[in-house]
Amino acid sequence: MKTKNLTIFDRAQVTRILVGRERRVSGVQYLRDGKEYFQPASVVLLASYTYENSRLLLLSKSTPFPRGLANSHGQVGRHYFGHYSSVAAGSAIALFPFDINNWYGAPAQGTTVDDWADDHFDHAGLGFIGGTSLHVHTETHPIDAAAGLDRFSREPLWGPRWKAFIHSNAGRWTAAYLQTSTFPYESTYLDLDAAVRDPLGDPVCRITSGSKGNEQRAVVFAQGKMEEWFRTAGAIEVIKPPVAVPTVSTHAYGGTRMGDNPETSVVNRWGFSHEAPNLGVLGASVMGTSGARNPTLTVQALAWRTAEHLVESWKSIAG
Repeated sequence: MKTKNLTIFDRAQVTRILVGRERRVSGVQYLRDGKEYFQPASVVLLASYTYENSRLLLLSKSTPFPRGLANSHGQVGRHYFGHYSSVAAGSAIALFPFDINNWYGAPAQGTTVDDWADDHFDHAGLGFIGGTSLHVHTETHPIDAAAGLDRFSREPLWGPRWKAFIHSNAGRWTAAYLQTSTFPYESTYLDLDAAVRDPLGDPVCRITSGSKGNEQRAVVFAQGKMEEWFRTAGAIEVIKPPVAVPTVSTHAYGGTRMGDNPETSVVNRWGFSHEAPNLGVLGASVMGTSGARNPTLTVQALAWRTAEHLVESWKSIAG
């Protein structure tokens, strides 16, 4: 900010990305304190998270892009996916006969096993590709420990017996976080909802997802490994909940995926639109697949890569 080359407009919501000459973006339309403004730009970088990246492109229709910005091939919103991961659904929950002192440390101090993640093991005869990382958290706070404690089919859902069970076992259970490699499918995508609108009257982002056999089998396999791990550590009960279908996720990918072929991707290998050359897209929406880990560092690396390319190629990109 000291360079005077950065101006921040807080409380502003971009509603459209506008297009000028030669299918190039000319800037953004935004609302601030109830007033509408236009911000001209030589280059626009879209970094509004996976769901809004697709939604804003689809909302930004124009004469050159009647199906939405950068969507001439119908690829915006396609190949969406989210991690099959949760500390409850699709995980494993264990009860021990002793206090495991799960009150200490941050989640980052937990233990992660990568033996069955991605391509770290022999998949012969397993019926799936990819795999799952197994992570056991620390730092379960007292209220969370009591509220999240499963009965393990031992006691009723309420009453004095239930209270006594919580009193005895709140410090004797933990859950595993199972995070599975996830792949894109034609049948999972983002688009504009036909009926639901936001407060501005624009369609919200609609998610079409569903259960996929490959990922389901990978999670079930990992649950078996997690149960073996827990029981070896002394667990007396292990619950393996049904595998949940990915819905709204903090690990959401796709919708503006990266590729060399404009007919099957939205941005090129540098993160810039095939169709609107001065439009860049940042975030996990450009990723084509996902391993059994958090996307954060990959997203950061891709953002730096896009920024470096923009600096090196400013004249050709900015026009």
